[in-house]
Amino acid sequence: MNVRTYLAHSMDEAVQAVRRDLGSDAVILETRSTRRGGFFGLFASTVIELRATTADQVRPRKPREQSPPLISTSTPARDAYLASSVEPARTPLGHEARREQTRSMAKAMLREMESGPSEPPAPSPSGEGIREELDEIRGLVERVLKVQQHASPEQDPPVAEEVFDLYLDLLAQECSEELAADALNTVTSTLAPDELADQQRVRHALVDHLATFIPVADGSLLSTSPDDRPLTMALVGPTGVGKTTTVAKIAAAYRLRQGRTVGLITLDTYRIAAVEQLRTYADIIGVPMEVARSPEQLSEILERMSHLDVVLIDTAGRSQKDSDRISELRNWLQVAQPHEVHLVLASTASRAVLMSEAEEFSAIGIDRVVLTKLDEAVSYGMLVEVTHRIGRKLSFLTTGQEVPDHIETARPSRLAELVLNAGGVS
Repeated sequence: MNVRTYLAHSMDEAVQAVRRDLGSDAVILETRSTRRGGFFGLFASTVIELRATTADQVRPRKPREQSPPLISTSTPARDAYLASSVEPARTPLGHEARREQTRSMAKAMLREMESGPSEPPAPSPSGEGIREELDEIRGLVERVLKVQQHASPEQDPPVAEEVFDLYLDLLAQECSEELAADALNTVTSTLAPDELADQQRVRHALVDHLATFIPVADGSLLSTSPDDRPLTMALVGPTGVGKTTTVAKIAAAYRLRQGRTVGLITLDTYRIAAVEQLRTYADIIGVPMEVARSPEQLSEILERMSHLDVVLIDTAGRSQKDSDRISELRNWLQVAQPHEVHLVLASTASRAVLMSEAEEFSAIGIDRVVLTKLDEAVSYGMLVEVTHRIGRKLSFLTTGQEVPDHIETARPSRLAELVLNAGGVS
């Protein structure tokens, strides 16, 4: 049999690759997730490994007589799921439709598992792919069953539907199963049984618990210089994440809200429009702005701005894969000696990309993280885990393009609320 193996950062990405290579009638034989990469155990990312082949390579198998049933009984929910899963490549589903389908199936299986065993269903002709997918959902349900702590040891503890809904909400927001299970396990073990029946009470408790995973810098806009220099902040990061706009927002906040004197410096002479963009912002805000084309010029500019309260340095975007450019950036920062180095990351990037960027830029001594484009993010759960794993304090969040309005000082509860409300940034 001609079997191909695919590696991707999400199941959708892997399935798309299969379709491109093997056609729309390809058959998925096996899926699993593994942890790969990282540095001394840090920054490892989850990778989906998928094995597939063409339809003509697969022959129907006889059902194994001693295979244990995956679920206890046949239900309309299960039958509908099986019917839609026999040939998944022929009926593609979007993220939301797929999540709702999995949600319905998982809840149906939960009810079946709680109601007790019955006669096993007839074997499905769909093959091992369906068996494995159902097994995965069954495993999810069984893990949820272990979350609830208020039950007698003689039987599996029941899970309130409100708690189960929140668990699935966390997964839909791309929280890992580990984080979702840990959060619900902690919350359900501390709330009384009557409180667990109140979904809003559980939701608030989850927000409080998720907030403990997010390190933040206290009073970012209230910071003052620890020495006789201006408070000097450098913003670094990959291309296209909104560094220049974020510099302008921070400058406007200091100047217009705090009444401090501010100076802007740009090192981004690679993009023609970057200098003019920052100069336009500087003119509107009413602050001086200068361009440094060499480390020597940067030293001179910093000396001229030594009388100001705050100096913000905008740097050129660097790919996390370009080690030479990142080393060059490190040399600039050694000259500037900023009090704070903020790594700017886009909330729209994938978990794997964000972790890769954080790992590579950590070599230049970042101590703060700014999350931009929250208004464009599709999910927020993975941002909680990313900020926790990066281990640097979150300083600012940006929620749009307007200067100076669409920026806010980071609060732990802000991201946690977005995860549970899942309604987007308002």
